[in-house]
Amino acid sequence: MQGAIFTAFSDMIIEKMGMEQWNELIDKTSPTSKGIYTSGAQYEDSELINMVVALSEKTGIPAEKLVEAFGQYLFDILYKNSPVDVSKIDNLRDFLLAIEDVIHVEVKRLNPDSYLPTFNYEDGPNGELIMYYSSKRQLCHASIGLIFGAAKQFDEKIEIGHPQCMHDGAQSCKLIVKFVG
Repeated sequence: MQGAIFTAFSDMIIEKMGMEQWNELIDKTSPTSKGIYTSGAQYEDSELINMVVALSEKTGIPAEKLVEAFGQYLFDILYKNSPVDVSKIDNLRDFLLAIEDVIHVEVKRLNPDSYLPTFNYEDGPNGELIMYYSSKRQLCHASIGLIFGAAKQFDEKIEIGHPQCMHDGAQSCKLIVKFVG
């Protein structure tokens, strides 16, 4: 996993819970990296997963909710550092539709070794956008958080349904984005 994800995670933990909590997570999980991350390097996915599990055990917050909160936190960082000029996109639907064929294409061009999730799209009833998420990492809850972060960026209210999940054996997660108001 890209180091920028780890640096954002450490920033979030330090900002929301303090340096002491970050150090405790490092001590408890003993990552190979020793918790020293640089944005350009690659690290084992298990380091992040182990920290989320340990944090969930300590706080009693379900891991899925922690990952979703991280996704929401991560959105601002990814948006500000997007390799594509996303400032011309003025609404959430267009932004979400640009992820696969615009943003991810440019990320792959700049970082050919990066592994990104894939998204397929369908129009749903009543103007909903159906997104099918697939990834070996199965971080669908991070994607949900990222979508909520994007909604905040575009000042739009949404609800997200998640009727189908890879964690339950599905080939992909089905995320139904309902635009409210």
